[in-house]
Amino acid sequence: MTLLSFIRRRVFGKASSIIKRVVLPAVCVLLLLQLLTTHPAQHPPQLSNLIVPGEAIDPIFENKMTLGHTTITLKQQQNQGSDGAPVVPRPSPVTRDNPPPPLQPPAIPTSGLGNSGGEKEGGSGGEKKSGSGGEKKSGSGTSSGNKAKKSSSWSMATANITDSHKVRFKGHAITNQTVTLTLMSSSDKVFMSLNKKEIYRNLGDRGLHVVVINQHSGKVMARQVFDTFSVGVEEEMVEFIDDIRDGRIIVFAVLDEASKSLSWRGRNKLKELGSRWSDKLGYRDMWALVTRKGGLKMAETYSNVATADTGYEWGGPVFLRTDFDLEEKNGECEWEHNERNDARRVFCNRYDGYGALCECDVTSWHDIFFHADDKVDTQLSHQKMYKEMGVVILASNRPHYLYKTLKALWEASGLNRDRVAVYSDTHHREITAVARLFGVHLVVTAQQGNSTKTHIRHKMQRVFRDVMGAKFSRETVPEGGLPEDSLPPFTCTHLLVLEDDIQVSVDIFKFLQAVSPVLQRDPTVLAISAFNFFGYRDVANNLTTVYRTNELNPIALLIPDTTVHQYMAPNWPLANYSKEWYQPLGSALREGSGRALLYPEVPRARHFGYRGVTIEGGIQHNFFRDHILALTTDYDLPDSEVRKLESSQYEERLLDTLKASEVIRFDFCKHDLLYKENPLVMFISYNGSRIDEATLITVMGCLRTWNVYPEAGWKGVWQFHYHGHWLSIVAVPLSPYSYLKPNNIELVTAPPTTTTTTTAAAADGGGASAGGASAGGAPPAGVAAGSDSSTSSTPAST
Repeated sequence: MTLLSFIRRRVFGKASSIIKRVVLPAVCVLLLLQLLTTHPAQHPPQLSNLIVPGEAIDPIFENKMTLGHTTITLKQQQNQGSDGAPVVPRPSPVTRDNPPPPLQPPAIPTSGLGNSGGEKEGGSGGEKKSGSGGEKKSGSGTSSGNKAKKSSSWSMATANITDSHKVRFKGHAITNQTVTLTLMSSSDKVFMSLNKKEIYRNLGDRGLHVVVINQHSGKVMARQVFDTFSVGVEEEMVEFIDDIRDGRIIVFAVLDEASKSLSWRGRNKLKELGSRWSDKLGYRDMWALVTRKGGLKMAETYSNVATADTGYEWGGPVFLRTDFDLEEKNGECEWEHNERNDARRVFCNRYDGYGALCECDVTSWHDIFFHADDKVDTQLSHQKMYKEMGVVILASNRPHYLYKTLKALWEASGLNRDRVAVYSDTHHREITAVARLFGVHLVVTAQQGNSTKTHIRHKMQRVFRDVMGAKFSRETVPEGGLPEDSLPPFTCTHLLVLEDDIQVSVDIFKFLQAVSPVLQRDPTVLAISAFNFFGYRDVANNLTTVYRTNELNPIALLIPDTTVHQYMAPNWPLANYSKEWYQPLGSALREGSGRALLYPEVPRARHFGYRGVTIEGGIQHNFFRDHILALTTDYDLPDSEVRKLESSQYEERLLDTLKASEVIRFDFCKHDLLYKENPLVMFISYNGSRIDEATLITVMGCLRTWNVYPEAGWKGVWQFHYHGHWLSIVAVPLSPYSYLKPNNIELVTAPPTTTTTTTAAAADGGGASAGGASAGGAPPAGVAAGSDSSTSSTPAST
């Protein structure tokens, strides 16, 4: 007999009678007594205090609600009155000067925007009337006809939301530190609220909306809109996300469309934040994400155009609710207490997205910036131009752009920090905070005029009046006039004009101080620009080369007071004209014989902003993103070379260079030019008219440089340092140097199939884009398309 058989027969066999006669009857009696003594009305079932984020935005309470571990009915609350009101834990800590009033019947939560005035409670009837208009609910709440009716267009109850729009995540118990975030993302609006308080609303800006929330206080620290429908904007979005401090709550929501130009780089960054649907986000899909940077995703929802039952061409609106606990720590960095770090601490507690400025590992203000040679900075500070040059930044509501511009200026050697002023459009708190952080002058100007061009022109009119004492005729002054009681931030004889999306190089002031003597010696030079449209890697290689041009280049412009008083202020456009502020300077360059503007071959300034009136999105990505900057101050620009920029010496040097150059006819699209140091010249067909610029555009495209429209030439000649050669391109018959073309050399012309207009190519970013080949990849006609690169420098006559 086995052990199992022994236990079954000897043990359970003898106990079976006891189980049948004693145990089972006792259990039945106990169950019967339990059923008879239990009353459901007196002991209602305890409802769970676990919530499911994304389940609903507008939960409709009937006769029960759960707060913490306490279950309360409306009737019990009304009968208890003020004496027996239970103590209910609050969802978030709120400090009040007065004690809380007796507990009232719980209000019906609503997400309607019209309910800003709260809810009004009826007298004896126990009915509640919503501030949004006519919403009623009886005290018992059991009748279906008395259920709350949502009239707000923001309400989930009236949005016909299906299960596909709800995202269910495991919730957590509500504590004193719990806050509730609700949001809506749709084709025409984005709305967010925190504990029923609106924190963000946008009804028109297409793209991906990003809101950053402080994980300690629940305050909004940054709001950004990235139009990822346009090419290249995702690069700015990725950079902004990288600059946010770890631990912040980041909320993403789509308005209209945000996927067309969202490539793998942007989608991977969203996946790093925990997104599940970023890879699947398609054209006009709706999507929302709430996550913690450096932590776990909190909630996400997604609506696909193909599956949404909306009858429209967009995905259905998505609604999301999630709850998270605020952290009790203050989150301040343990920096050493000094004036600079205290200013950083105040700034970083209010705003985010500024990278190293708010990183706890960067313990001092000095460590935020790149520092060039201190000896150069000391030498420049002893020059006369150091005290005569001022910097003005034209700022709009783009504080992160302004910070990058000021940071680049602070890293440049030779900056006089007492002569930097920011002219802003409106009183924007974050712009003011950035200016105060750097200690620069801030001047707020009223937006006058009916267009952006007019706004900027009136702003520059005040700048010239304030810092240079310019006088303008009464017809040019806008209605209301220029303020007469304001003190100028400083006065100067030379003014560097920047916008808040311009990054300067570390040697910009060394370059400007070295070249500026030409402004006094040569009256035909009206200004100096630190920007070069042709400043791409292949054709911008010499730090000491400076060119003349009679074409206006208004980016990073150094203007002397003589130019303002003689050419700009007397010819300032009338107040009601819609013209740019630099229009008088452009007219002076075109009308005067020999008048010029100087610019460097290697740019000392570049445009980095993707959100602007003129340059934005695809234009920035295709034509301005790849401009280079000078990265060193270790070079000398002797006065002997600067003197060659004067009118007579520049013409003499240009003529000598063209005569000594070797004539080539080379296909830059198909072959690479050998690296040598001998000068080369190419003669192309171009008469200066808009309809005849196809050849020039094609050649510039093959050189992988600016090819949108003709820029920065001097008397029909464009010069570059290309693969070691000093390459000159001469336009025939436009240039007076056309006579240097040998008779046996044919002009380089564009093929007939090449597009002759540049507007369409610039609009779609295709074709002959800067840094790429010409439209269709066709080489200019008459170029030796089959020539080998080893014989690239062979003259065409050979």
